[in-house]
Amino acid sequence: MGKLSLANLKTTRDFNNVLDSYANHVDGAGGANTPLINYIKFATGDYFGLAIATKSDANSRAGFELAANTLTENAVDGGTGASAITLPAAEVGTLCVHRFTAQADGGQDITFTTKGTDTFEAGTLNTDVRDLGDSVVGRRVFVSSAVETVATFGGAIVTVAGTHNIFTIATTATNNQTNKGAEVSFYCSADKKWRIAFLPSELGTGAINGTFATS
Repeated sequence: MGKLSLANLKTTRDFNNVLDSYANHVDGAGGANTPLINYIKFATGDYFGLAIATKSDANSRAGFELAANTLTENAVDGGTGASAITLPAAEVGTLCVHRFTAQADGGQDITFTTKGTDTFEAGTLNTDVRDLGDSVVGRRVFVSSAVETVATFGGAIVTVAGTHNIFTIATTATNNQTNKGAEVSFYCSADKKWRIAFLPSELGTGAINGTFATS
């Protein structure tokens, strides 16, 4: 199956590969999970067309890989041991959504690790703290390529380096942003790179989790 980039199609002289690759690009421009459609899902939370998967706290502690173009409902609570979740290969247009379906406040870390040499897109994540009540879902925030310097709504600025490949969230007790309904989403807009979005759900004061950082 040809998989030349659009730029390669202009220069290669392997005619069969050109035709095959072009056909794959045309095929990839239609359907429920194209790069543009998946970006809209990433930006808005309208997940129509994504597959769905269900995971448990035990699955998370054992470690599992998020499926591509899938909403994963995970009942991880962080109360027994650390959780290790990996991402699939970062191929353009791929979207992975991780939704917390339990109150994740057990104190253990949850890590989201990229595959192979994949890394996160560099930028800043400007988080909010609003203290509006338990399970109140806040504003969806995204890693921005702009280097933001002022934290808004009482939150904090998380800096993501382009070499980072692990996102760690501690399931802090009593006050955090990983209550039921919180989401961490990953979208690939360039090969081998993941963009991050976070939708908080408050517990207690809704303070940022004790560890909420990439490395």
